[in-house]
Amino acid sequence: MQTVNRRPNVTCDLCGAGMYRRPSTLAMNVGKFCSRACRNRAHPLPDGRNFGPPKRGADNLAWKGGVTIKRPKGNYGGVRHVRAPEWALAMARSDGYIAEHRLVMAQMAGRLLTRTEVVNHIDHNPSNNSPKNLELWPDNGSHKRGEVGRFADGVANRLRG
Repeated sequence: MQTVNRRPNVTCDLCGAGMYRRPSTLAMNVGKFCSRACRNRAHPLPDGRNFGPPKRGADNLAWKGGVTIKRPKGNYGGVRHVRAPEWALAMARSDGYIAEHRLVMAQMAGRLLTRTEVVNHIDHNPSNNSPKNLELWPDNGSHKRGEVGRFADGVANRLRG
């Protein structure tokens, strides 16, 4: 069995570091780079910017203002989550986001909401977070009992009979 010579046979086009590449790889590649970081610095984006370190927050091209929409289940639309301000971090998820309707209700109540308190959208439209459309219930059982008798199209919490 023949041993393969893995000694550096070429240098990086950007930083000059020695590296080994198979002859077949050298024949088909345009540039020779020791890492993706060197390749990205050598070949900037079409608008002239380099890839550089990862962009986070508002610097990222995919930034949407700190708003995420949770995928809906059933007949409901998605619930908006926003970055929690400092005073509301106790109510936020571990990633620092909070449901927008809970944040609006906490501002209206002038206090943080407990985990058991439920914020209900009166018109059953989770994207309508206006203060007039929100009501606060102490727990989910009270909320469900209070919903009995309210009829809204597409909502399955009606009395049967």
